[in-house]
Amino acid sequence: MKLPVPMTMAQIAGFIGGKPHGAGDTSITGIAVDPLAATEGDIALVVDKQLIAHLDNIRASVVITPVGTEKTHPNRNMILVERPKLAIQKICTALQPRKFHPEKGIHPTAVVDETAEIDPSAAIGPLVVVGPHSKIGAGTVVMANTVIGGKVKIGEKCLIHPGCMIADYVEIRNRVTLQQGASIGSDGFGYTTEKPANAELMVQGVKELPDVRNPLLKIPQVGIVILEDDVEIGSNSTIDRATIGATVIGAGTKIDNLVLVAHNCKIGTDAIVVGHTAIGGSCTLGDRAILAGGVLMKDHVRVGKDSIIEGGAAAIRDVPTQEVHVGIPAIPAREHFKSLAYVKRLPKLNDEVKELKQRLVQLEKQLLEKQLTN
Repeated sequence: MKLPVPMTMAQIAGFIGGKPHGAGDTSITGIAVDPLAATEGDIALVVDKQLIAHLDNIRASVVITPVGTEKTHPNRNMILVERPKLAIQKICTALQPRKFHPEKGIHPTAVVDETAEIDPSAAIGPLVVVGPHSKIGAGTVVMANTVIGGKVKIGEKCLIHPGCMIADYVEIRNRVTLQQGASIGSDGFGYTTEKPANAELMVQGVKELPDVRNPLLKIPQVGIVILEDDVEIGSNSTIDRATIGATVIGAGTKIDNLVLVAHNCKIGTDAIVVGHTAIGGSCTLGDRAILAGGVLMKDHVRVGKDSIIEGGAAAIRDVPTQEVHVGIPAIPAREHFKSLAYVKRLPKLNDEVKELKQRLVQLEKQLLEKQLTN
């Protein structure tokens, strides 16, 4: 990736907050996507221990690398950083291209109800629909083909990408980002039956189940969704409205693509939910908690503050504060890996048991022969 203009190592170090080591006037013309494919004039990010071990084979003119690398490679031009990911964030922020947002005002093809209130500084793009009594705050951008229902409240400086669906009564606070196709406020999945369902009867121990229809009756979802300040919702993720009350996504929380958050969930501040995760109804996620990719959470599970559920795990019981859980069902990581170690020993243990059984048979035979001779 080419830089818009050549820069020196010292200039790049200045805006990412790093410390230059080597020739500060070294000219940089591009950023290497793959450090091992870097060429002269490139700057490369080398933070992984395996990559640092091959630093001598990396041809980039400058590398961005963790503090301490200069001790093992004193002759390389490098920018030393305490937090490599923060350096990436600063570089990408500085180099991000212009985004093609709609202009301020309402596009001629948009359909806006006459009772809606839209700040003059907001931008409403082509083919957007805004329902009755909805409000859109200053500086908010709503891109093409988004549908906003009735009595929706959207705050200031939000960015709503194309094709989002925002249902009636949703509340979106300030600086919220919805990526393409996000669905906010769809009905929660709630049904009941007039008579006890067969699943209920099975749990109660009933053996003979009726083989007749027992129609599922929809429970109206009369609650709302609240997205607090600085939330981001990924593409094609779904946040369901509450049955009663509110589904709440706390300030600063980031939700990845293809995530389901079911009705009445409460997610705290600055939490992270990674793609393909499904959070069951009425779950609680504490501040700064992390759900890695593909996590499944049973209804009513509570995850404490600063806890982590690793990718592919299934949480069927509460996770205390500041714990890491893995596996199906999810258990503390230390217990999980201890169990795996035991499982790996099973073949050897099985062989040992077989040997002991053979020795026991021989011992019994010897004892019997001794008794007979006596």
